Amino acid sequence: MSKLLVVDDEIMMRECVTAILTAIGYNVVEAKDGVEALKVYEAMRSEIALIIMDIIMPRMDGITATNAIKAIEPSAKVILMSGTSEQLPVEAKADAFLSKPFRGKDLVEMVQKVIQDLKPIPWVVLPPQQN
Repeated sequence: MSKLLVVDDEIMMRECVTAILTAIGYNVVEAKDGVEALKVYEAMRSEIALIIMDIIMPRMDGITATNAIKAIEPSAKVILMSGTSEQLPVEAKADAFLSKPFRGKDLVEMVQKVIQDLKPIPWVVLPPQQN
């Protein structure tokens, strides 16, 4: 299945998105901010089918990182997400937008739609996390 890049400075959010996507078979690589996302994308761009990235992050925000990635590869697919906005900012060159909080089902449907990997979504029950 496709390799995805999940970018968020909040570790809990990054881990949650990764857990949902790996549970249904996606291979996920993570980055903690836009600077790291750009480095990972440059190193693995032929393998990455989609980037799911938070907008507000330290060092480099998601809009700047998205636009830099699109400058490298205009066909790169990006879903931006934010807990502070309910719509995609005009200056962002992303393919889609998710407003936080979102349901796992909405995330999976958006991912499949953007990368056109439209397979039936299996019902997945994630095990409780242990602290």
